[in-house]
Amino acid sequence: MPADQAFPFAAVILAGGAAGGDGDRVAAMVQAARAAGAHGIVVAVPRGWRAPAHARVVHVAPGASPISAVRAGMAQLSNTPAPYAMLWPLAAEADAQRLRALVDDVRRARPALAAFDGADLERGPVMIARDAWLELMTLGERGLAAVAERHGVRRVQG
Repeated sequence: MPADQAFPFAAVILAGGAAGGDGDRVAAMVQAARAAGAHGIVVAVPRGWRAPAHARVVHVAPGASPISAVRAGMAQLSNTPAPYAMLWPLAAEADAQRLRALVDDVRRARPALAAFDGADLERGPVMIARDAWLELMTLGERGLAAVAERHGVRRVQG
């Protein structure tokens, strides 16, 4: 079985604040997530956006809080077998190789929450275990910080 199938993680690209000129950036993020091994990709974007190739779109209201995009995107993952979800904000810089380093570390260590060393949890790609999804979805605006306080954060070089 290929390694990607042994670890079928999903990706949620958080682009609720995307503007008209961000279409190419969002599409590039989808492609990078695919190249890193994501099996299901959801893009949370403002109303009116169409899905980039190889992704499912969920729409969020203009000016919606970041946790709204997280909730809308992750709700689409409820029927997937993914043991982890990667949350990737639009403003966070990362390429497929760097994302793959995060995924590979999480595959080995299986933490509740993982992020790149030195990265802000709200502004960089993070991986969250399925067991912690409910907490993230119900803890409000401090969702990632609250999950980190409860479970810790595995920091990954990348």
